[in-house]
Amino acid sequence: MLSPVEEIKARIDIVELVQSYVKLQKAGVNYKANCPFHGERTPSFFVTPSRQIWHCFGCGLGGDIFKFIMQIEGLDFPEALKLLAGRAGVVVKREDPAIRSERNRLYDICEQAADIFEKTFTNSPAVKDYMRTRGVSEETIRVFHIGYAPESWDFLLKNLMHKGFSSEDIEKAGLAIKSSDGSGRHYDRFRSRIMFPITDINSRVIGFGGRAVPLPILPDVASTSPVPFGDSALTERNIGSGIAKYINTPQTLIYDKSRVLYGFDKAKQEVRVQNRVVVVEGYMDCVMSHQAGVVNTVAVSGTALTGQQLTMIKRLCNTIICSFDTDSAGESATKRSLALASQFEFERLVIRIPSGKDPADTVYENPDAWKKAVGEAKPVVEFYIEKIFRTEDPNTAAGKKAIGAVLLPLIAEIGNEVEKAHWINELAKRLGISEHVIIKELQRRRYSANNENTPFLPAQTSAPVRKVRTRRDLLEELYLSLLSNLNMEERLREAENKDIVFLSSDHEQLFRILTTVMSADVSPGGPELDTELLRFKSEIIAQESTTSPEQEFLLCKRELRKAQLKDRLQQLSADIQRIEKTGDRNVVTSLLQDFRTVSETLKSLSA
Repeated sequence: MLSPVEEIKARIDIVELVQSYVKLQKAGVNYKANCPFHGERTPSFFVTPSRQIWHCFGCGLGGDIFKFIMQIEGLDFPEALKLLAGRAGVVVKREDPAIRSERNRLYDICEQAADIFEKTFTNSPAVKDYMRTRGVSEETIRVFHIGYAPESWDFLLKNLMHKGFSSEDIEKAGLAIKSSDGSGRHYDRFRSRIMFPITDINSRVIGFGGRAVPLPILPDVASTSPVPFGDSALTERNIGSGIAKYINTPQTLIYDKSRVLYGFDKAKQEVRVQNRVVVVEGYMDCVMSHQAGVVNTVAVSGTALTGQQLTMIKRLCNTIICSFDTDSAGESATKRSLALASQFEFERLVIRIPSGKDPADTVYENPDAWKKAVGEAKPVVEFYIEKIFRTEDPNTAAGKKAIGAVLLPLIAEIGNEVEKAHWINELAKRLGISEHVIIKELQRRRYSANNENTPFLPAQTSAPVRKVRTRRDLLEELYLSLLSNLNMEERLREAENKDIVFLSSDHEQLFRILTTVMSADVSPGGPELDTELLRFKSEIIAQESTTSPEQEFLLCKRELRKAQLKDRLQQLSADIQRIEKTGDRNVVTSLLQDFRTVSETLKSLSA
């Protein structure tokens, strides 16, 4: 009988899993991509379907499906096991809630809360009628698991406590607030609100957005609730009475709004296929856009895009299409998002919303109009050229200055020099001035910016900080990879090589395995996966090389030996300087002789 780990591996294909995070390209029998764990322009991240492993030849990370999930999600093994078990439909024996990890408890609480809100919505005819008036279909409500939090101080709290969760953990999940009266009691954070579950890339519920209901809602849920939820008398709640239209889950151990995009788990496949993502401002905008057939839509929940969110998107596509509300806050968020997106080298487009409404209203009035607006999205500079030239006169000095103030920062953000030259030429023609004047002003602005701000560096994933890999580290790995591809007789001969000294104990162990007759029978728990990765790397090298594996091996062996000799010379030089201070001439003489011997050896290898 297969263990849960073996069964999960049998059911989940590594290519399909990695593609849910990274845009892969076919490379012979394998797949490649830019590594999601370190910045790079040339793909060095490979996935092999035959071995069901992945490896980055740039940063050195690699492994199986569990290693990938642990690395990209920042999880420990039990958490990765639970996530992949759910994806594979494998039942893993549930542990006692008291000994569950805190993160897993919060995931469980959020999942249970989403289920309670969804059932409450189903039993709330007035709320269903309200969503119907907003044009939201029953199918959309089902797909997005939209729910309802009734007007009660402890409805959710009592239901979750009935399921075995503590009020303290419910508070940690962001669903309860501790009373400030010193009583130690808790009450529900969300009351009388339409509930939008916020999920991560793997569709796990991690938080909620709650929209106030602008109606007197009287849900009939008491009879179906497993625990009485307190006050049954409900008061009229009106958005105009000072109640916030939306409230969201606060920062928790599993929810960080800067790292989450609403709807991303449902949009990711279409984003990859179309190589473009549509970014809107709110939950309803995203929900209605999906309903209209624009499935590659995500929402930022009322803020500008962050570096972490753009990193997620960049793994799947190269084009970002922005649509934010047309008020001043929405305009500002759009500009900040587009400015940041330029640093990730996205093609940036902007949607002009018909009638100046938000996406949800546009879809409600005419779904085809929204689809048309998305299809006709314009490059960011072109969009703002059309916008500013409708309000400013390019024939006056004041008009030229106002136009430049809007457009020059947008042109300066463009990374591609050919595209930038196009818009410089276009603006010069429209303003009737020399391109040289625009270029000079761009240079002046760049100088000011460099003296005022620190350029943003695209954020990486939450993976732990790793030791910087030296050239010798990489050469050792390459040497072992090429060695793994030689026949056993050649490997046994290499076992006699005393010149190669490994910096890494892991590399030393792999060398012994590869140069031992019994290397094919690696014991359970041994570095079996590491030898697989080495052979995988050797295949990639052979695929892209014009020389034989034997020649590649000899070249690498020589370069590794040279790197080791250079390191030895540095160490000897440091030792000589240190010993000279003690006055021990005999030791210094011996070290100098060693230095000359190593130098001669290095010289002969470099000839």
